[in-house]
Amino acid sequence: MPSRLRMTNRRCTTLLCLRMTTRRLYISDLPDAILGDIVSRLPAKGGARTQVLSSRWRHAWRSAPLNLDLRLHPIPLANVPRVLSSHPGPGRRFSTLDGWLRSPALDNLQELEFRHDVPDRDRGNPNPPLPLLPVSALRFSCTLRVARFWSCSFPDRNDVHMPVLEELHLSHCVVSESSLNALLAGCSVLQRLRLIYNDGCTRVRIASPTLRSVEVGRGSGELSLQELVTEDAPCLEILRHVTPITHEKKMDILVVSAPKLVVLGHIYDRFPRIEIGTTVFKGVHVVGNTMGVVCSVKVLSLSNKSLSLGVILNFMRCFPCLEELNLNTLFKGKKNEWDDNKYRSLIGTGGICLKKIVLRNYKGNESHVNFVRFFVLNARAIESIKLVFPYRNVTKAWIKGQRSQLQFEKRASKSAQLDIVPSDSLRKEATA
Repeated sequence: MPSRLRMTNRRCTTLLCLRMTTRRLYISDLPDAILGDIVSRLPAKGGARTQVLSSRWRHAWRSAPLNLDLRLHPIPLANVPRVLSSHPGPGRRFSTLDGWLRSPALDNLQELEFRHDVPDRDRGNPNPPLPLLPVSALRFSCTLRVARFWSCSFPDRNDVHMPVLEELHLSHCVVSESSLNALLAGCSVLQRLRLIYNDGCTRVRIASPTLRSVEVGRGSGELSLQELVTEDAPCLEILRHVTPITHEKKMDILVVSAPKLVVLGHIYDRFPRIEIGTTVFKGVHVVGNTMGVVCSVKVLSLSNKSLSLGVILNFMRCFPCLEELNLNTLFKGKKNEWDDNKYRSLIGTGGICLKKIVLRNYKGNESHVNFVRFFVLNARAIESIKLVFPYRNVTKAWIKGQRSQLQFEKRASKSAQLDIVPSDSLRKEATA
């Protein structure tokens, strides 16, 4: 039996009747617990349709956790109370307004999404009033494993504890600094945290023994996040900054202790300050004469407006175990000519451990060609170089000419692959 079944509303009946490969055994013969898990992963309408398959499935639907998402799979609002009252099973996922949050059908809810969409007539107002998160939403604090909130105001309280919450997402919300820090302190098993474009809190302190991924982005208000301090995160592996490079508001990031940090970015020229242990950067430049090293980081994302080989290589010296470098540039920059003697310590000792490079906004000019050629000729461990050009249409002859200018036939790593692709190809990969 496949490890994962992709079911849609139109084809769920067909897929659910597939025979298992080992013998003539149907999915309907599986234990109740597995049937219930299958049904709970379907939208409410698709799950209800499984009742026509057999009496076994009718029982599975009525006892399975309810998955009700009115945003992705809308049903008439008038039918929601009937669905909740007629479904005796527990709730798995719910995404809608406050009116039905107190329903017994949602007891022991595991996943909650609360979203307030700003009406079109209010989009011209930069600070539209946000609704207060209903107190009834907090009644699931002991059972929620995933909580996502968009465009709402959090009540100012410090007594919210979510002992089993694994993922927390706050986007375009208003929450005070004391409330947010207290909320994070009350999430004892939190693994993924996203704080995107919120207001009301200028500083967040993180001390979590379980957190593995943090994603932050500063909002446009004066009380938006200005400083992220990771004091103690022994399991933290991913730290992403998603504020656009053109955003005028900046954020400082201080990492006091994160020994397992693997993925870091996005850092750009105007990044105000980032500290990792004893290493201090201002933008993509090392501050001071002392250059520390961060051996755990293997994936790094940088933006250098005017692509500079010297700046990037100097920055890379602080990450001796770097394997993947994601770069974005806006302008052509300097010629990026290099002298082998200047970078002998990197070239001669095999100090470039890179296995993958992705360069966005590649235009094939002298600056960009020289930059990439350095890694082609000197990165002995490189496996993949992907150059993403901003043009919609380029000829095969242009791409062939780029390979020639990069001297790819003389590459230091004979196993390296070179791909020159349009920017929309990355968007397709991201949505695939």
